[in-house]
Amino acid sequence: MSEVSSVRVRETMYAGWLSAAVYSAAQLRVADHLADGARGIDELAELTGTHPESLYRLMRALAGAGYFREEANRRFGTTPLADFLRSDTEDSVKDLVLFYGREVYRAYGALSEAVRTGDRAFDIEYGMPLWDYLNTVEDTGNAFRKGMGAATWTEQLPLPRTYPFDGIGTLVDVGGGTGSMLAAVLHEHPGMKGVLVEISAGIDRTMRHFKEAGVEDRVEVREGSAFDELPEGDAYLISCVLHAMDDEQSVRALRRMRDSVRPGGRVVILERIVPAGNEPGLARMLDLTMMLMNGGKERTELEWRTLLSASGFRFTRAVEMPYFSGGAELYAIEGVPAED
Repeated sequence: MSEVSSVRVRETMYAGWLSAAVYSAAQLRVADHLADGARGIDELAELTGTHPESLYRLMRALAGAGYFREEANRRFGTTPLADFLRSDTEDSVKDLVLFYGREVYRAYGALSEAVRTGDRAFDIEYGMPLWDYLNTVEDTGNAFRKGMGAATWTEQLPLPRTYPFDGIGTLVDVGGGTGSMLAAVLHEHPGMKGVLVEISAGIDRTMRHFKEAGVEDRVEVREGSAFDELPEGDAYLISCVLHAMDDEQSVRALRRMRDSVRPGGRVVILERIVPAGNEPGLARMLDLTMMLMNGGKERTELEWRTLLSASGFRFTRAVEMPYFSGGAELYAIEGVPAED
């Protein structure tokens, strides 16, 4: 008798139910309302504007999954997992949950149609490309940008402590968001200067990460994108941007860096590498997500080599980033200008 059964398939389907329940709790700000202590279901329902019995059933299900704790008399308190759904914690993933549980979840509902037609599922569902939507729907755009960014610059320290940024006078971070990664690199390299290139909506005008890292006097912030003319630099850092682009767009962006890099310079691409064979890994599912949301893709090492070559660079190495766990396969992919 085979050891394989339908249980695994069933559990996969149940996982979708749990993700929807966690999203609902985040949307209702349940963890925020329980931050000061346990509350009875009637009080919690009043605070969240919900139907008490329906809320009780949601909370009971989430308590069984470890997100909350049911006490006597239908009272609920938090667990360490619930703290990640709060709005005021440093390592909150609430904004990411809101984006994944709504826009991404809905796009996955059109996966079959996207596979049949080759069209982007997000466009099918929302009638416009993702980037237009994020610029149009303010709350979603803000949740996306906050959810994708790091809460503190110190979270990014493993990057400069794993990949050697030595010998770089000026590092240009292309699409670097609020600057947490550039702040970490500059903190570890006191002689380096940095330029952050980001679209207007993504720039943190407070310079919070740079100030907290004590490097604001070595940073210049410029509005722009990977497709615009870039400032000169000894190296270019581009993190989790190219996977949101197709190959043609990625080559355009990398050529901008190739045109601006100083002699002896390099490009450092922080991205995932899809493992060979049938090895499990988050990158495979993220590749589907990129296909559905914006037409981008996760790439194999061969595909990264090909992309760099088409852009005027030569692949030199890929340094694994150990601080990203959970099968994310993130690497610092390095390229240097190819000889003309």
